[in-house]
Amino acid sequence: MSELESVRRALAQAVEQAAGAAELARLLVDYQARLDEAARTEADALTRAKTAEARLRAVERQAAQLAKHLAEQRYLTEVAQWKLESVQGSRWSQLGDAIQTKNPGTVARTLKAPVKKRPAPKRSDFTPDPVVNEGGVAPVVPDSAGPAVSTPLAESFVVPKGPLVRPYLTVAAIVDRQTEALMRYEWRQVTNFGPENWQAMLEEHQPHVLFVESVRPGPRQGNGGRWLEAMDGQSRALRDLVEACKKRGVKTVYWHSSGSVGKAFPAAELFEYVLATSEPRAREWRSALRHDRVGVLPHTVQPRVHNQIPAAGGRTGEIRTLGSVEGEWEPLIGQSSTDKSSYDDVLTAYRQPAAVLAGVDADPRVIAEIEACGTPVVRLAGAKPPADLGEAVPNAHLAWRATTAVTPYLDPIMDTIGVPSVRNSGVVTAIAAVASPGELDHLVAQLARQLRRPEQLVIVADGLDAGLVEKSLHGLDVEAVIRTAGPLTRGAALDRALRLADGDHVAVFDPRDLYGEHYLADALRHFAATDAEIIGKASCYIQVAGATLLRQPGTEHRFLAEVAGGTLLARRPALQELGFADVTDDWDEVLMRQARADAIRVYSADRYSYVCVREIAEGRLFASAALEGYVPAESLALF
Repeated sequence: MSELESVRRALAQAVEQAAGAAELARLLVDYQARLDEAARTEADALTRAKTAEARLRAVERQAAQLAKHLAEQRYLTEVAQWKLESVQGSRWSQLGDAIQTKNPGTVARTLKAPVKKRPAPKRSDFTPDPVVNEGGVAPVVPDSAGPAVSTPLAESFVVPKGPLVRPYLTVAAIVDRQTEALMRYEWRQVTNFGPENWQAMLEEHQPHVLFVESVRPGPRQGNGGRWLEAMDGQSRALRDLVEACKKRGVKTVYWHSSGSVGKAFPAAELFEYVLATSEPRAREWRSALRHDRVGVLPHTVQPRVHNQIPAAGGRTGEIRTLGSVEGEWEPLIGQSSTDKSSYDDVLTAYRQPAAVLAGVDADPRVIAEIEACGTPVVRLAGAKPPADLGEAVPNAHLAWRATTAVTPYLDPIMDTIGVPSVRNSGVVTAIAAVASPGELDHLVAQLARQLRRPEQLVIVADGLDAGLVEKSLHGLDVEAVIRTAGPLTRGAALDRALRLADGDHVAVFDPRDLYGEHYLADALRHFAATDAEIIGKASCYIQVAGATLLRQPGTEHRFLAEVAGGTLLARRPALQELGFADVTDDWDEVLMRQARADAIRVYSADRYSYVCVREIAEGRLFASAALEGYVPAESLALF
């Protein structure tokens, strides 16, 4: 009986999956018919637009012809005026006037005076063009295939110029090029000075902090290598600079980023504060310096330069090496002592290989930067690579998530040395429109699982009691703003919630979808990496009728024209300026269209930690989607 029951359950499950597949097929056919109709409508509109453009060009040509006729008339008028002036200015005309004066002296002077005549005007070089009749415009052929991906606004990595986290803070820095890139967005950084002109630098820039790193000779040395002798104690330039800074009240900080404590000690003891890369190293420094003005600044990354925005040309597909690795793979650029490439070239090289093999002697700082750029790193226990390299390659997204940014590490350091550190912490308001108790419970569950929860939650409930909503939110520990309303479209309800939001960023949570625990934390990190006003997901998973599809594959980590509405995270001023349309379906399409019209930058992040769940086909969800087969939605959401 148990075997028969198992067979019965298997048959029931197969029938259920077949029914789901049949429903999905029916929905696809229905959606294709709707897409064909939309394509025909779009083609008709394009045909009318082209006809209007053709008429406009004909009118412009007629206007140009009239302008040329006018120019010809002005030329003829000018010729007539020139002839009149020539007659009036001729010697005979002037002589006649002089004779009438009956003064012989005037007549003599008139005969001797030269005749001045301006040159004759020239005919215009152009001739009127005949009016050409364009005739009819060929009708546009409907195309219902849909776009493969959205039109990218920009899709290659370039080193950005700003903005600064602490624009009020000026720091004079003696650092290598790697650290210069790490810190260039944290404060106003001055590096173009040496032992011969540091006095002028202090007068001109008046820095608040002198930040010096234990720089070493090599291709990454900073400040043009001008401070290497002074760092080794071969001159008094560094000592004089530190003493001058102390007299001016400029805080002096030394960061021991690499090398031995003993070699760095003569330079470090000049400074008020010393930073080490780990707590064990900090204990060594406290013992050596015999004071407690020692802190920790670990090797971290700068999201503005170490991020997953692809390099021009994309991935090369190569496997490259870092450190001592056996094999015939190409070494990663920028790691040998003779390499003359710039650090900008290195940042591009980080993004090119399919994976990097890191030997035991590989620099951990470089490994973290590579992983922050979205390139998976295989860390080897020895010099020999694994037999099955495919299985050893880790998930690049998880490796990126494990990296840490430098910005929060600097806050306690600034507090310790006595320099104000004020920056925007990024308060988040989550907004949602709920229409049933089931949607409300589902929304609360998605918010409760977030590792980084929003500070404020604004809910517009359609037909629900405010007391019930407030009771459901118990335990979320967020500032809640609740509004109940009559029948509203989802777009109108979201717009009302948006007007009540107070956070620096606004996140749209759809009460029907699934959000992983890292969803909000991951999305916020992209604001530190880009200058986008709106962050979202163009590529995301969709679950419809028991099947899982991947929408717009290949559109991750790019500036695009559109993202899915349930994944919106935007800067509040920009989003409030756009607003939400009063429609239930495709409100996000209207929003994205307005964002394109206003030239607002939209960034498409990764595909993970979100699943769009729908019982029926909706809007543009099937456009550019690929069937992924049956995948449990819970596992995708929690990834």
